[in-house]
Amino acid sequence: MNRKKIVLLTSGLLIMANLFSQNLLQGVVQSAQNHKPLANVQIVVLSGKSEGTTTDEAGKFSLVTSQKKGTLLLKMVGFKGMKTGFHVTGNRLNLGILLLDPQTYALDEINIRSGMVKSRKTPVSITEINARTLSNELADQPLPLVFNNDPSVFAVRNGGGSGDASLSIRGFKQENVALLLNGIPINGEENGLVYWSNWLGLNDVAAEIQIQKGPGFANLASNAVGGSINIITKTAGRQKGGSVGFQTTDYGNRKVSFAVNSGATKSGWQWAATGSWFGGKGYVEATSVRGFSYFLAASKQIDKRNRINITLMGAPQHHDQRTLKLSWKEVERYGYRYNKDWGGLDGQVKNASANFYHKPFLILSHDLKISEKQRLSNSVYCSYGTGGGNWSESFQYAPSIFSYRTASGRVDWKKIVENNAYHEGSVILENGDTVSGYSINVGTYFLASHIETGWMSSYEQHLGKHLLWTTGVHYRYFNSFLREEISDLMGGRFFVEDYGWSLAGVAGREQIKTVGDIIKVNNHSIINSLNLYSRIVYENRVFNAFLSVKGSGSFYRRTDKYNYPVHPKSALSSRSGFDARAGMSYHPGKLHLLYINGAIVSKVPYFKFVFGNFTNVPVQNLHNENIKTIEAGYSLNTAFFGLNVTGYSTLWHNVSMLTNEYVQLENNQQSRTMINGLDALHKGIEWTAHWNISPVFHLGVLATLADYRWKNNVSARLINKDNVVTDTVNVFVKGLHVGGTAQQKMGVNATVRLAKTVKFKAEYLYYNKLYADFNPLNRNTPSQTDAYRFPSYGVVNLYVTVPFKMGNQQALFQLNGFNLFNKEYIETGEDGSTHQLDSFRGFWSYGRNVSLLLKFYF
Repeated sequence: MNRKKIVLLTSGLLIMANLFSQNLLQGVVQSAQNHKPLANVQIVVLSGKSEGTTTDEAGKFSLVTSQKKGTLLLKMVGFKGMKTGFHVTGNRLNLGILLLDPQTYALDEINIRSGMVKSRKTPVSITEINARTLSNELADQPLPLVFNNDPSVFAVRNGGGSGDASLSIRGFKQENVALLLNGIPINGEENGLVYWSNWLGLNDVAAEIQIQKGPGFANLASNAVGGSINIITKTAGRQKGGSVGFQTTDYGNRKVSFAVNSGATKSGWQWAATGSWFGGKGYVEATSVRGFSYFLAASKQIDKRNRINITLMGAPQHHDQRTLKLSWKEVERYGYRYNKDWGGLDGQVKNASANFYHKPFLILSHDLKISEKQRLSNSVYCSYGTGGGNWSESFQYAPSIFSYRTASGRVDWKKIVENNAYHEGSVILENGDTVSGYSINVGTYFLASHIETGWMSSYEQHLGKHLLWTTGVHYRYFNSFLREEISDLMGGRFFVEDYGWSLAGVAGREQIKTVGDIIKVNNHSIINSLNLYSRIVYENRVFNAFLSVKGSGSFYRRTDKYNYPVHPKSALSSRSGFDARAGMSYHPGKLHLLYINGAIVSKVPYFKFVFGNFTNVPVQNLHNENIKTIEAGYSLNTAFFGLNVTGYSTLWHNVSMLTNEYVQLENNQQSRTMINGLDALHKGIEWTAHWNISPVFHLGVLATLADYRWKNNVSARLINKDNVVTDTVNVFVKGLHVGGTAQQKMGVNATVRLAKTVKFKAEYLYYNKLYADFNPLNRNTPSQTDAYRFPSYGVVNLYVTVPFKMGNQQALFQLNGFNLFNKEYIETGEDGSTHQLDSFRGFWSYGRNVSLLLKFYF
């Protein structure tokens, strides 16, 4: 064979080998927001070779690569980049539909304000939840329950009313977990609580949620002992369109929603609007809900340097509740849906516990790009909340309304009305008059309106190639007005206010009260708070570090017309605190990350503890909560496998707590308790892992192993139903496990995609080492007996997502099944005198329930 033939043969063989080594990747790229195809998406194979393509008008792509196994990077302006692994068997692979999440506009500016972590290199432990997950998995549940796929989060329903939920991170309850909305803290200024029922529309408008464990990175998360939750709302996107949806549950709750996005307009303004109506009878007896939500976001790029954003949202609602805890005997007799708070009257459901509220929230923001290295962000916000809840009062020491029961265990409203109308008692008033025909029991509204407003300014500057400095200020004004107003005389002619627990006595005030009159409670909480912070971050390809410091000051004043009718205003009380946080990470390559962070925090006590005696005299010897925490972790991330392991320890000094807050007491012999000076140690290890086994199969696991214990014995003040301190008792809790959370948690989830579009996700979550909250009244003698430990339990949930077309329009069908095997378990509750089930009082789980969602996009 001559040389020419050899060359030709060799070339042919090389060409054939090259052809046979080519692999074809195909797929469709759509927006996760509305499932519309995305054109001109850049798709690149992450390798040393230059292999890539773009999608066509239908969102389709075909890409030839020499690699059998690798990673694709998808990029498009206005959307978050996404990596996905591929493994070709044969020489062709269809990746099906790939969804890109819209990029929240002005995320850089929001990062300045909120401390959102932008990079996995940042040395803090985070979990991210996108809008797609919320849409697919939340259904009719309160928003915190979707966070349960984080190993350190424990979220349950409180009682069963719509939106009633409690949340803890690493064993720290809601008042020690910061909640931020577009960088603005929205925990209650008085007590740190979050009433999730006031935010029932938030799940429809959240674009991204980031959970940071521990003190974290967030600038304004002053109460982030356990962690912070940063919620970034949707903004007007580049795509014009919208959607309408209908959701229903098997227990009768329904929701109709819509969303509209303007896209780009000639005026330069972009806007998005979302709204919903919801209602239904609820899963638990007599827990009906009705209300609606609204959301409006508008923005305009004024020029290359200036942009303004406006956000308005609210969710006026009324929902009946279950607040009285159940005993095991009551559950056995009446079932898990039993509600002790209601009864029938004149053929209608009458619930003694309900919540009605409207909290509109307005944010105006201006973002200025001073230069390529300098940014300034300013926000002002305002909220005016109005509403309250159903309550009741008894004359002097008369039995409460919950003492009147029918044979079926419900409140006997008929007997209460008859007793009010026909009893023969009489009362001598302060002025000497004798009156009869008064109501022994009355229905009331506990009203809690408030106004809060604030200003937040953040400045960011790059100091060279690797240093970023951020500093800012946040001022917040809060004024709440608490009062109790008679709503129903229930058969009597009037109610007698004896002012028996007022420090001033009757003091010449009118004692005959009727509907609309204020009794018992009439006070304001006025709070001015100021935070100053500064943070410096160092970043390069291998090493990252941050150091932040913050100072805070709060100024408290209380007015109380019930106890001080002549001079109701207290003296000004002030408190100051600080925190210092630091962390570093080592990133030896593209796959591995090692990090460590720690913090020292002096946390200012909440208003409710400063004036913890419910008078205008501040509590003496009240100290700041002091927190010392350290966290270390390791992370591995590839296109096919991810692993995160974190260990932490938090020492918490001078803890304050108030039991039975904003909950009606079942009888007049019960007391609330106020504790100061409690210490705790929270330590544990948590880990998550996920495998992208193939383009159609994903597997994830999670676990946490922790130990949370109280470290010392304290004393507690007993507070009666009229908010008067009546006694002080010793509380022996040293060595007791912290209640209200799962100290061990494990889970596994699997996602399977069929027919390129239909997605099935099944999850199993197992909870262990759960304890009841201790009752200070049952801890008056030294004891080694722990609080009641709940039986361990596991639940299985299923999520089915089916995108489809109706004509040329995209649509979505979502089916969610919760607690598929109808597992019965205890969610939360309070320890009793025997520290066993027989004296425990609490709430049991929802049984199996199903939710359906149908959504159409236009």
